[in-house]
Amino acid sequence: MLMIRSIALYLDRTYVKQTPNVRSLWDMGLQLFRKHLSLAPEVDHKTVTGLLRMIESERLGEAVDRTLINHLLQMFTALGIYSGSFEKPFLDCTSEFYAAEGTKYMQQYDVPDYLKHVETRLHEEHERCLLYLGDLTRKPLIATVERQLLERHIHAILDKGFMMLMDGYRIEDLQRMYSLFSRVNSLEPLRQAVSSYIRRTGQGIVMDEEKDKDMVPSLLEFKASLDSIWEESFSKNEGFCNHIRDAFEHLINIRQNRPAELIAKFLDEKLRAGNKGTSEEELEGTLDKVLVLFRFIQDIELSKEINESFKQSSQARTKLPSGIEMSVHVLTTGHW
Repeated sequence: MLMIRSIALYLDRTYVKQTPNVRSLWDMGLQLFRKHLSLAPEVDHKTVTGLLRMIESERLGEAVDRTLINHLLQMFTALGIYSGSFEKPFLDCTSEFYAAEGTKYMQQYDVPDYLKHVETRLHEEHERCLLYLGDLTRKPLIATVERQLLERHIHAILDKGFMMLMDGYRIEDLQRMYSLFSRVNSLEPLRQAVSSYIRRTGQGIVMDEEKDKDMVPSLLEFKASLDSIWEESFSKNEGFCNHIRDAFEHLINIRQNRPAELIAKFLDEKLRAGNKGTSEEELEGTLDKVLVLFRFIQDIELSKEINESFKQSSQARTKLPSGIEMSVHVLTTGHW
């Protein structure tokens, strides 16, 4: 058709333009081609089946003739049959392919490798759209891959690997999980998993009476790691911040009074020791972190104890001008 149009270009430019209701050679050729293709549905079926087989082979790692696929799909588009003849069966085959792959790989891979695989597949399908698929196919195609590889396995992914990622402080893998889950509006199950993890892990710190002397340093370390994960992996998402705060508040108050007493004792020791063996900046940094823990405690009496400890400390004596009385109460929005 292209060759005939080139040979008869003068006819198109003169006679066709000057004569009403006469199609150009190109449009007339497309109309005839579409008509005869519709009269031979087995040709249409065979072509689509061949295309789908080639694309599946490429997904399985085989080299295929991308130029051929591109030219065939351009032809389908020009004929106006891309959507009806190709796109629907293509999306159906894609759904079946990734449903099977998701089930298989969830059993074979650990969670970090599975999430990397999902990321790779999404990138490959995006590339496929750029190379030979129609622009309008990209959105339903990506949604199909996300549904079969992610949405169907959200809870299985969390059950299988979330605790391991948190225990191992796997910032990059957690960031990948957050990014992928946010694509399919599944951040709420991830927030719930964070909350459950904090309560379960924190309970081990708070309830173990044999390790009372290490409770406050352990809680400080645990809170610092959670803060880093929140900042670096969860993009400082406010919903996650609220869940972390609520879960921490719960665990610090599950063992009545004891965590509060140990935090007060830890603060008292730090204030009495002053900056012996540490710089003033380090001491103030530690005190700030301990006060963050202190804010989780639902006990107004404790602020009085802290206040008294400060008044008797070396810092109060050296830093407050003589004759100045100072009384401090730690107030938080929720409970005071």
